[in-house]
Amino acid sequence: IHHFETVRNFFEITKPQFCINCAAYTAVDKAEEEKDLAFQINAEAVGVLAAVCQKYSTQFIHISTDYVFDGTATAPYKEDAVTNPVNTYGATKLKGEQEALQYNPSSIIIRTSWVYSEFGKNFVKTMMKLMSEREELKVVNDQVGSPTYAADLAEAILRIINVSQTSSSNWQPGIYHFSNSGIISWYDFAVAIKEISESK
Repeated sequence: IHHFETVRNFFEITKPQFCINCAAYTAVDKAEEEKDLAFQINAEAVGVLAAVCQKYSTQFIHISTDYVFDGTATAPYKEDAVTNPVNTYGATKLKGEQEALQYNPSSIIIRTSWVYSEFGKNFVKTMMKLMSEREELKVVNDQVGSPTYAADLAEAILRIINVSQTSSSNWQPGIYHFSNSGIISWYDFAVAIKEISESK
């Protein structure tokens, strides 16, 4: 309740037109040990934001993940595909989606995958650091996905906002999938990171 009041007071003062929730507990393995914290950040906090956005007529965009699926598909997942998270992280993110739509049916949820950039913690930065420190690395090659550059995701979100400002009917609530094109394994991604970083 304290968190709700803090967020509500902020919205009361600032009255934002849009709220983009990029915050998340993203340590996939560690989430198994810190389940309560992961659920608080990835689910409960999302519900609070969604509810406050509903109260103040703020358009809510929430970033989710492909981890809401079990990863067994042989083709890209469609938005209406059956969810089936196989770990705590995925379960918390799915619960966050459900909280967003329950407390604010006009929410837009964007599921993305393997996000990387020059900032924060992500696979590209981790690999570059480890490659500078070690002679040999072990990276799995049985998991594939579509790496997504954070700036491209941000541009897609800004397009949604810009289009919706031209007409309120352009705001289409629901779940959407966004990633860069192409499919690669974690191993091949690491190899590509090594090749590109050494060529600079």
